[in-house]
Amino acid sequence: MKFNNLIIYLSSCLELSWIDIKLRYARSVLGPLWIVISSMVLIGGLTFVFNSLWGMDVKAIVPWIAIGVIVWGFILTVVEEGSQLLMNDVFNNLAIKPLKWCIIHVFKNVIILTHNFLVIGLALYFCDVKLNLNAFWMVYGVIVLLINAMSFSIILSFLCTRYRDFILVIRNGMFLLFLITPIFWMPDVLKGNRAILADYNILFQLIQTIRDPLLGNSLSTYNLLFTSSFTLFFGIFTILIYKKYEKKFNLWI
Repeated sequence: MKFNNLIIYLSSCLELSWIDIKLRYARSVLGPLWIVISSMVLIGGLTFVFNSLWGMDVKAIVPWIAIGVIVWGFILTVVEEGSQLLMNDVFNNLAIKPLKWCIIHVFKNVIILTHNFLVIGLALYFCDVKLNLNAFWMVYGVIVLLINAMSFSIILSFLCTRYRDFILVIRNGMFLLFLITPIFWMPDVLKGNRAILADYNILFQLIQTIRDPLLGNSLSTYNLLFTSSFTLFFGIFTILIYKKYEKKFNLWI
């Protein structure tokens, strides 16, 4: 019975997420296809720059850039929108818990991510990237990505609702991380101590849990240990934070 209630609960969250997306594109002719088009334009622009300036092989960089940019876009949206998630009048008008609001937020961005997987599929197809059994590692990557998306939606929403200054700090911090993280550039250029920008960068490691399997590579032991430890720690931390502030956040709005 509890399992059935969980399925109904998650189904209602998914339905509300889809309604939110449809309302966002209600007066748009192409609707959610704008998400795909904007991703293709960005990927095409970055590919042109890399090919023109450094003469890099298009078939090598297009899949790398496509997967990196799209997964990064998911992370960025979850973090930036999540930081202002609880600053909403809905909590004054409806009896909805912050947990459900965070689940709706994550589901909405998962739907957008699935739209963008069309771009990844096209990039892999036209660049002759063959999938193999290592692609199944992506299941682990998706699970880890979703757990962290949920965790940080809760943590950042509480933090930024209580201390509004962190909204700008997080926004600027994410822009800085975009520049120093191997999202659209290869980590091979990092030498010596600079390798820590990839080795100890959780954003890069999370992106690699999706990118490596799609490029035909298995996940390294280091990646598995690093991402699973990070996910477990912040998962437990999120539960503690939620239990402590679930009934207090309304006082901060």
